[in-house]
Parts: sequence; structure tokens; C-alpha cells
Amino acid sequence: MGLVSSQKSYILLLLLSFLNVSTIYSRKPSKEDVLFGGNFPAMYVIGDSLVDAGNNNHLPTLIKANYPPYGSDFEGGKATGRFSNGKTIADYIAIYYKLPLVPAYLGLPDTRKDIIKTGFNYASAGCGILPLTGKIAGKCLSLSKQVKLFEGTINKHLKDSLVAPFSLRDHLANSLFMTVIGVNDYAFFYTRFTDANVFADKLLHKFLGKIEKLHKLGARKFFINNIKPLGCYPNMITKTVPRGSCNERVNLAISIYNKKLRDSLPVMKKKLNNTSFLYSDYFKFMLGLRGPSRNQESSNLLNTTGPCCPLDYDGSLTSSCKRDSPSCKAPDTTHIFFDPRHPTQLANFMYSIACFDERTICHVV
Repeated sequence: MGLVSSQKSYILLLLLSFLNVSTIYSRKPSKEDVLFGGNFPAMYVIGDSLVDAGNNNHLPTLIKANYPPYGSDFEGGKATGRFSNGKTIADYIAIYYKLPLVPAYLGLPDTRKDIIKTGFNYASAGCGILPLTGKIAGKCLSLSKQVKLFEGTINKHLKDSLVAPFSLRDHLANSLFMTVIGVNDYAFFYTRFTDANVFADKLLHKFLGKIEKLHKLGARKFFINNIKPLGCYPNMITKTVPRGSCNERVNLAISIYNKKLRDSLPVMKKKLNNTSFLYSDYFKFMLGLRGPSRNQESSNLLNTTGPCCPLDYDGSLTSSCKRDSPSCKAPDTTHIFFDPRHPTQLANFMYSIACFDERTICHVV
């Protein structure tokens, strides 16, 4: 089955621009043209491996991406700790809003934290909303710990650098707070015996509690991503019958959470003063790239079911993208998934087009 026309357009555009997003956002839009207004002084990222910019490099954990072939298409071809061959969706969001790429908080000395005013990335691979998620692999930063790091950022760094009257308040109120978290809670703790509604309610209650905490600290503008269709990722579909089909049970459970999340945002907007939400349907986006679940490969142009690294992926726990793993030569021309759990730079770029240009998956609440 071939790619739909819009996907073919993405690839053509990508090849022509060599992933140079300056060619995509070269026109100067008016303020009304910029989704969610723009003009953010900073961007603060809270999340998991989809947007980890290198925090796990500095934690005692097995979940790291600070070695080749990760980062092969990033600036300078360096593995930064991003779980992709290149830029993440957080990187493309920052670029769209004309901000520098947001640095990993744990990778910076205090002297740098004191002077940076354009935001920090607290995301940590393997972690989630629940405090114990991912801990079997080592230490990671849960949602609660990431929010505490942000609170520490205010007290230790921003208060000393934004000293003019109301400058700290205005900085926080006008900054963008991006979240993408929750899939690891399903990966580690959701089973066929779990009540999907009860589990979703538990996650949502904890997640919204942290949104309220961020609001109390001064945040007002939130970019909320829902949870990806985990059941269609390479690490899941090697175990399904027929092999290659999506795990619909897992996807349905995640869909229940996503709907509750989307429905909660108008309520939160009324509850929290002067708060705005942009909702990103990442589930819909990745499901669209993946194509029909019955397919092993939905396109002769792109592999949408198997990872670039390792090429010989068999779904076992020991089969992952390692330093010596055989990988594809040019992931941004052949694959949607870079490793069994994460997208390629190509997919992340396509997300930015769907969100900001077509505006089919990102909507202001």
C-alpha cells in the first residue's frame, strides 16, 4: 500500500530542503499566523525519551542514547542523548517559535544555568507520570522530579537573573511549557488485567496535579502532547498475531487516557486563571504515519513498521540499538522509526509540518 499524497509531499519537501527547517518557515508570519501566538521568551520541556535532550547521560541508568548511531544526522553528527538520529519534536517546536534548541538541564553547570533565559529541558527517558515508572532500569526523572527541578530553576537561577519588578512573573507567564509524558506508565504497568478507565483516571489525576503546580509557580501557556500509539511501535508488533499488526488492546487503553486528557483541558482552563492550552494529538499523527495495522510495510518508499537500528530487530529484550548494532544508511529517507521505540528525525520533522503548517493535529483549546 503506498503513502497517501500528503505523506509523499512531506518526503519530497524533506529531500529538497535536507531537513533545513529555515526553508520551511522562511516567510515572516504575522502574529495571527503563528499558532498559539508565539513570542515566547523561553520554552521549558517536561517529558520522556521522545524529547530527552541528554539528561539521561548524567544519570545511572541503562536507558541512554549517547553513542552512535544515535545523533548521526544531528548537528555535527554527534550523539547528544536524543533518542533519534537527529532532532526531536521539541527541537522543531523551538525552531518554529524562533527559540534556540532547549538544552538538557542536567548537562549544564550552574554558571550556565545562571545566564540562560530561553528555557531548559528536564525530560528523562524511561520515566513517566508515576514515581516508580522506569526505575527498574536505573534512575530517571519522574514527572514530579522534573517539576521540582523547574521549581529549583526559579529559586536558584531565574530569581537572581530576572530582578526587575514583575520580570520573573512576566517571563514565566509568557513562556511555553511543553509536556509529553505517560507512555512509559503503560509500557511498565499496564497489563491485560488492568482496568483501562481506572488506570487512565489515576494517571490523569497525577498529571493534572502537576499542571496545577506549574501554574502555581507561574506557568500559563501549556503545549500538551497526548500519548503515542504504543501498540503500533516496533517493540510491540513483533509480539502480535498476526506479526506486524498493532496491539489494539494497548492502543485502546491509551485512547481512553487521551480522550480524558483532551476533555479535561477546557475544565482546567476555567479553573486556572489566565491559562491557555495547545493540545497536540501525537497519537493520531503517529498512527497516520504507521498506516493500517494489518500491513507489514505500508509503503515501498518508507519502512513504517521496523526500526533503522537494529536492522535485525527481533523484538527480544536484548535486541536494541547498541553501539555495534547494524543500522540503515540513511534513516531520513527510509524509516519512520529510528529504534524500536522512537521516531526518526524525518518523522519528527513531519510532525512539525502537521502541527504548525497543516494544523491537523495541534489545536488551541
